[in-house]
Parts: sequence; C-alpha cells; structure tokens
Amino acid sequence: MNTGKKITRHTIPGEETPEFFFLGVVSAESDYRLSVMINRHLGTDLRKCPDVITLRSDTGTPAFSRFSSVTPDFSLVSNRSEGNLLMRKLKNIDFFFLMNGQTDREHVETMAASLREMPDITAVFVFDSREISDRNLSVLAL
Repeated sequence: MNTGKKITRHTIPGEETPEFFFLGVVSAESDYRLSVMINRHLGTDLRKCPDVITLRSDTGTPAFSRFSSVTPDFSLVSNRSEGNLLMRKLKNIDFFFLMNGQTDREHVETMAASLREMPDITAVFVFDSREISDRNLSVLAL
C-alpha cells in the first residue's frame, strides 16, 4: 500500500579512521616467538602489553594479543583469537605490524622488505587504511 509519502534517509557519520599504513604478516609462529624474532632482526623491544584488544561478538569476548615497544614506535597485534578474527576481510593475515606515526609509504615498504628476509615469516603485505573497509580497523589506529 503506497501512501505517496517520500522516504527521507539520513546518514549518520561514523568514526573517522586516521590514515595510516600497516603491515600484514603471515607466519605459523606463535605471537611470543614472532615478537622475539622481530626484536632480534630489527633491534626493537617488543613486549607483551597487559592491555589486550577485546571485541564483543556473538560467541563471547575474544582477546587479541598485542606486543608493543617501550617507546610506542612499533606494535604487533594478533589477528586470531580462539577461532575469531580481528579483521574478517583480512582472514589470511596472522598478525598486524604497526609503525606508529609512519605515514611515508617508502619507509613502510622498506620495513616490509626487511621483515620478508626473516625465514619464519611466509609473507608480508603493505596495507593502507584508506583502502580497507573493516569495522575493526579503528582498533589498530592506536
């Protein structure tokens, strides 16, 4: 039954995710072992953060591990927790490596090339936050 009234739609703007680059790391290693290997390879000081990333889902509240350096330059975040994914659109990625404050793609590409040299890392991908549409992307912009 059409009454002839025009439907008005309003768009509610969501949170704006800041523009940043991050790396997607594929590795069969555990988060702790991978952080130790990255520390040795890059000379960083990644340590397990007590503040894990938690998300509410239908199956509960999964906690995704996070390793950060003392100076917040680098972070390693797990994409998997108890069968859940932090970013579903990137389901083949095991970890996210973040370089806080780096918006220069050339520097990020150099870091990716360095991580690719590690024998326990299968692949490294460079992602731009402007090209990824996932509802949990803002969690990575720490």
